[in-house]
Amino acid sequence: MADTVPVLIGTAGIVQGESFVLAPGVAVVIGRSRSCDISLRRTAGYLKAPSDSRDIDHDFNTVSRRHARVEVGPGRARIEDLSTNGTFVNGDHLSGSIEIDLANGVCALRLGTRESFDLVLLPADDPRLQGLQAVSPAPPGSAD
Repeated sequence: MADTVPVLIGTAGIVQGESFVLAPGVAVVIGRSRSCDISLRRTAGYLKAPSDSRDIDHDFNTVSRRHARVEVGPGRARIEDLSTNGTFVNGDHLSGSIEIDLANGVCALRLGTRESFDLVLLPADDPRLQGLQAVSPAPPGSAD
């Protein structure tokens, strides 16, 4: 089997079109806070939105400051809900955490009412990975 790389691909909301490479064994936190490893406030969609409207977007605000934690390992992912507004995995409301077998195909992850990602394994030579680096955990005490 060819080498594969775990990637979160934004499919809806402000994250649509964004891609995040996940390093095996590294837990990353996703949320609205700039201190998150994957901060929705640092995405191109957020930065391009008019400043007077982006923070009053109801759907965006259903994503918690620290919404979910994702850690990938060989062929699997552990997803943990950290939110008060709901994390959904393959359409099902997540309570606590779940381990997903990525060999079964795409895992759909939704944060709040709109922000959605596909968690997939892509071949290491996939052109969509060109120029992308793995997400690094944010240093403790990062700005919000």
